[in-house]
Amino acid sequence: MDNHIDNAKLTLKRNGKSFYWAGKFLSEEYINRAAELYSFCRALDDIADSGNPSSLKCLKGIKFNLNNNLYSDIENSYSIKYPKFFNSSSNKAAVDLIDGLILDQNSILFRNESELIRYSYHVAGTVGLMMCDALKCENKNAKLFAIDLGIAMQMTNIARDVLEDAKMGRRYIPASWINNISPEDIVLAVKKNDSKKYDIISNGIKRLLTLADKYYMSGAMGFRYLPFKTRVAISIASGVYRQIGVQLKSNGYNWYSGRHVTSILTKARITIVKIIEEIFRRKVVTQHQFELHKFLKELL
Repeated sequence: MDNHIDNAKLTLKRNGKSFYWAGKFLSEEYINRAAELYSFCRALDDIADSGNPSSLKCLKGIKFNLNNNLYSDIENSYSIKYPKFFNSSSNKAAVDLIDGLILDQNSILFRNESELIRYSYHVAGTVGLMMCDALKCENKNAKLFAIDLGIAMQMTNIARDVLEDAKMGRRYIPASWINNISPEDIVLAVKKNDSKKYDIISNGIKRLLTLADKYYMSGAMGFRYLPFKTRVAISIASGVYRQIGVQLKSNGYNWYSGRHVTSILTKARITIVKIIEEIFRRKVVTQHQFELHKFLKELL
C-alpha cells in the first residue's frame, strides 16, 4: 500500500471516528477509497477553518484547478492529494463543496430554512455524492438519497456545535427559528446563564434535529442500492452520527454544556442494531421525496 493511503487512513482514524468505526465493515478497496476521500475533504476543511487570511484565496485557487482539470497543480501547490477514483461527477461535487467552504469564510447568519439546506448540501450532501463514487455506486437515484444522508449529518453537526460556531461569529440555525438571536448573544447567554435564550435556542435545535431526521430517513432508503457489507457500514456510520442528536434530545437539548460524544459501548449497541436492520431490510423501490430537494433545483 502506498504512503498516501496509509496517511489517509490515519487521518480517518484520528479525525473521523464514526466513519472509521463503520469502515471496519468495508472491503480493503472501499475503506482505502473512503479514507482517500475523507483525507481530501479534511484537507479542504483545514484550509477553510485555519483562520489564515489566505484561506479564501487558496480555496478559490483549488476551485479554479478543479474546474480546469489541473489536478497536479492541486497536489503541487496545495499539498492536497486528488483522489484517484474521482470522475466528472465527483469533481463537480468537490467544486460545490468548496463553494460551501468559501461561504464559511464570512460571518454566517442564516435567515431561513432554504439557506440552511443549501449550505448543508454544499458542505455535506456533496460528500454523499463523492462517497457514491468511492463505493462504485453509479445509480442516479441512489445519489439523491446519498445527498440526503449528508445533509442530515451536517444538521447534526450544526446542532452539536451551536456554541462553538457562535464563538466564531457563525449562526447556522435560521434566524426565523430563534428570534434572530445573534452569535454574540448566544455566547453571552451562556456567560449570563440566560434561561430564556437557552430555551429559544434549544427549541431551534429541536426543530433542526426533527428536520435532520427526515433526511436521515430518506438517506436510509438509498441503502438498498449497496452490497450488504457496504450497506451495513454506511448504516452504522449514519446511526452513530445520528446518536449525537439523540443524546442532545435526551439531555433536553442542552447545547450550552459542551459537545456530546458517543461512547464505545453505545457505538457497539448501534452496530448490532444496524446489522440486524440491514439483514431484514426489504429491497423495495422507493421514490425520492421531491420536497426534500426543493431548494436545490439549480444545484443538482
